[in-house]
Amino acid sequence: MADEPQQRYSELASFGEELRREREIRGISLKEISDATKISKRFLEAIERNDHKTLPAPVFTRGFVREYARYLGLNSEDIVNRYNFAAAGDDRIEQSTHLERLTQPQALPLPANRAPVRKSIPPPYARIDRNVYILAVIVAALAALSWWALKHKRDVRAEETRTDTAVAAVVPKPAIPPPAPVQDPVDDMLRLTIDVTRDSWVTLQADGKQVLDERLREGDHRTFEAKEAFRFVAVGNAGGVALKLNDIDLPSLGRRGQVVKDKIFDRGTLQELQSEVQRNRT
Repeated sequence: MADEPQQRYSELASFGEELRREREIRGISLKEISDATKISKRFLEAIERNDHKTLPAPVFTRGFVREYARYLGLNSEDIVNRYNFAAAGDDRIEQSTHLERLTQPQALPLPANRAPVRKSIPPPYARIDRNVYILAVIVAALAALSWWALKHKRDVRAEETRTDTAVAAVVPKPAIPPPAPVQDPVDDMLRLTIDVTRDSWVTLQADGKQVLDERLREGDHRTFEAKEAFRFVAVGNAGGVALKLNDIDLPSLGRRGQVVKDKIFDRGTLQELQSEVQRNRT
């Protein structure tokens, strides 16, 4: 039993050394911990040296130990418990703890001849939390505001209905326009017709896919379809082919012997051709 205080003291000293080792393993300086936790570097050094003359009251020291351990990533509550166990036999800490208890305010006993003062029971309205009254006022105000907004909306709708009725009675009904002329249905597909008058090499794409790449002979007749566009990648003898788009003649691609590249005919081309035909008819 006589060795128990000395054992406690050695455990407390090893506790501070263990904290220092954990800190050094992580490469953390005392200044870094002090800056982060706002604990004086002097107190942190005292914890590691087991210097309780420098440390404040144990209640504050335990808080320092907790923040120290938390910054290192250790279990703060476990470290504080180990500090309490290690410090249990240190007379300096026990005396400081005893002084803390003595300095705490204590309840004074009542004199023997004085009966305790009985507090009167407050009236029912005083026992209701003041927040309840405030909440009731807010609810009543919101209900009144909602009722006013609903009534105003109904009045506005009624006024708009009366105005619309009066305008409808004054303004004559517009004349019904004649039905629009029925237009011919638009062909969904583009059709390209090639009539070869002179031998020519033709490379053609329909909607981006190559559909022709060969030498056409005089007298050849070819027809192709596309949804959006035709593209002549190359025509070896531009004057040797005659073209029609949806049975409408296209202008010549070029002169005899001329090489034409990247010529496109699409729905825009068809609309232009149809408009031109319509103007010629009128």
